[in-house]
Amino acid sequence: MKSIIDKYKNEFLIIILGLILFIPFLGNVHLFDWDEVNFAEAAREMIVTGDYLQVRIDFEPFHEKPPLFIWMQVASMKVFGVNDFAARFPNALIGIITLLLLYKIGNKLIDDRFGLIWVLTYIGSFLPHFYFKTGIIDPTFNLLIFLGIYYLYKYYFEYKLRINKYLYISGLLLGLAVFTKGPVGILIPGMILIVFYIIKRKEIKFPLKEALIISFISLIPIVLWYLAITFTTGQNTISQFVSYQIRLMTTGDAGHGQPFYYHFVVLLFGCFPASILLLRGIIRQVEEFYNVSLFKLFMVIMLLVVLIVFSIVKTKIVHYSSMTYFPITFLASYGAYGIIYRNTGWKKTTSWLLGIIGTFLGAALIILPFLLIHKDFLLSKVNDTFTREILTKDVQMAGTEYFIGILFLALLIVTLVLFYKKLYLNGIIILFVNTALALSLLMPILTPKLEEYLQGTAIRYYQDIGNNKKGFILVHNIPNYKFGYMFYSNRDYEYSKYKQIVESNNKNFDFENWLFKGEINQDLYVITKSTDVIKLIKNNPELNLIEVNYGIALLKRDKKI
Repeated sequence: MKSIIDKYKNEFLIIILGLILFIPFLGNVHLFDWDEVNFAEAAREMIVTGDYLQVRIDFEPFHEKPPLFIWMQVASMKVFGVNDFAARFPNALIGIITLLLLYKIGNKLIDDRFGLIWVLTYIGSFLPHFYFKTGIIDPTFNLLIFLGIYYLYKYYFEYKLRINKYLYISGLLLGLAVFTKGPVGILIPGMILIVFYIIKRKEIKFPLKEALIISFISLIPIVLWYLAITFTTGQNTISQFVSYQIRLMTTGDAGHGQPFYYHFVVLLFGCFPASILLLRGIIRQVEEFYNVSLFKLFMVIMLLVVLIVFSIVKTKIVHYSSMTYFPITFLASYGAYGIIYRNTGWKKTTSWLLGIIGTFLGAALIILPFLLIHKDFLLSKVNDTFTREILTKDVQMAGTEYFIGILFLALLIVTLVLFYKKLYLNGIIILFVNTALALSLLMPILTPKLEEYLQGTAIRYYQDIGNNKKGFILVHNIPNYKFGYMFYSNRDYEYSKYKQIVESNNKNFDFENWLFKGEINQDLYVITKSTDVIKLIKNNPELNLIEVNYGIALLKRDKKI
């Protein structure tokens, strides 16, 4: 037993570290509406309906997203119940698995020291660490993409031996990625393979066979799933899926149109401090063996392809570029490894960049809670009525929340002093531990208070209506609350069945208008902005205002049947 522990001590330490970092406080705040609640609601509806084949939202088919991650959430909810913790738990496990794989791959590429640095770099960068504490698809999806690329690297590293099993493994992993989020799971690797061929065209043949093998294997799971749905329901799911993907590529879906440089800014600040060190990893180092240079090439291509593609795509959301977290942290780790163990030298510009960006982030961690504690100043600067009313909520602040930012800045200064003294190993450790520590403190100390301002009132309305009042719920003109009312009111299947009956008996049916003016068989509860109340009641006289709390209004229309 002791020999096993000694042999795998680093792996055991990584597992313990992952459990400490990712599991606590998972359910400390409610799911944030749009994507988090969307996927959790799809999992809840699978459990309610007992239909685990179809993905549903509001109990209507939602075939734009495949079911693999939602199945993972279903399994978690079967164990822990339908709640916030269960919705996020799969990604916490994926986080631990990711750290273990980074260590194993890093160890094989260079040595165990590099593997440990890569683990530290990943958990010590803001967004890569944070995403394992969420309930969105991307951490699982990105890991499958990364592993698919890794086995492509292994195939080309042993290209002359033609070890095709690596192609099959890559195809299987990418197939699971497609079955997690959709065709981008094979499109991005396909682009990476094409760019790799262009660069290496003098050494390798055009990868037609490789592309065909991987494409065939990767499409099997999702094609079988869509065929199963088509045959069992008769629905034209494939056309719905294709139209959704085209809309994402060509329009700013859901109000998420952003400028071209959006993801560059997100990654610069969101992947700090790895984003600063990554340039040091691109430079070729002394003793750089062929396997490392080949893997590094794949990582650089992956970084550039994802950045360019999602900068061109009209719909821009923070996590769309999250696939770059693997190449960014790899390059940063490789740069740090060279500085520590190969004397590649430290650059003053690196210290300056770490200091400037780190100071900006630390200042944000101080200023935000400081403003929430001293709200009079903040309210004097806000003109929007709805925002002002939200900020008037009395959220209990301890008065010390901004010390997270002070601690972050203090450790940043220590880091820069260590780099100045050429104590690079100590400096790198404290640099990334600092970020991991800040994130670990934010979750229990500050995040619940921010969440209370953002959606606390609305969620209490959802829960109260679902548990006590019962009836239809309509969220009016608050796009960011699109799915939360379904999940937190525990919306039942009977509502959807009734809606379908009403729709089938009425041509050109407008369900929202029917809720306001039709013969409803349940009371209607409307949740809207306080600033919309007068106009809403004027247009719908049967609505009665129940109460207004901190910018969120609750109105009611009595049932007619």
